[in-house]
Amino acid sequence: MYFLCAQIVVSLTLLSGRVCLAQDTSSNVASALGFFPASQRFYSSGFVSPTPPTIQSEFRANYMQHKFDANISDHIVSGFIYVSPSQKKVRADGAGDGFLEASIFDFANTTANGTLVANSIVSFASGVTTPTCSSFFVAPFVEVFPDDFLAQSNAVFAGIQLDELYGEVSAWTFSQGSSLQVTFFLDSNDTFVRYDFAASDSLRTFATTRFFNIIPGPVNGTVFETSCT
Repeated sequence: MYFLCAQIVVSLTLLSGRVCLAQDTSSNVASALGFFPASQRFYSSGFVSPTPPTIQSEFRANYMQHKFDANISDHIVSGFIYVSPSQKKVRADGAGDGFLEASIFDFANTTANGTLVANSIVSFASGVTTPTCSSFFVAPFVEVFPDDFLAQSNAVFAGIQLDELYGEVSAWTFSQGSSLQVTFFLDSNDTFVRYDFAASDSLRTFATTRFFNIIPGPVNGTVFETSCT
């Protein structure tokens, strides 16, 4: 479980306050504060290029996403998400300006080239009480992946970065297809906390997705059942 805490960092010359997310009250201090070893810091004499770690790939969590492209100036949504590689499904419950929806991605049902995924949406718009059901094949905003996904993708370590929600996180970047650059962000316990992608196509798409209040472990399959399926 994650909780929000106020972190006060005191050094000999600097007093500063910042917000962090700690994994739980039983974590040791270094882990809870998000400290990374000198071997992962770019300008340390002890730096050693790290091996891509395994991550907790099955989880449920709150999320926020901001996506934009050449046609969409601002698309921001927040809600709750269920990610289940074992069932090859993702459910994202979202709330935005004037709408509520549950979006189910079925990664066992894709187009022939595997780039588009079956997506069922149950939506409530403008205060209606009866949902609208829609089905598409779309490029998903988040994927299902095995625990060793970073190694399989030949992910490159991109350093320790300061995230505005989590404090220090490690960044791992890789290419997907011919135009998509993807970056995963992990906390000091290798928990997947953020996912960015940028597409250098004609739309110039960028999206950042944050996860918090993360609950790792198996997802109950009933969450993928809706009135439209």
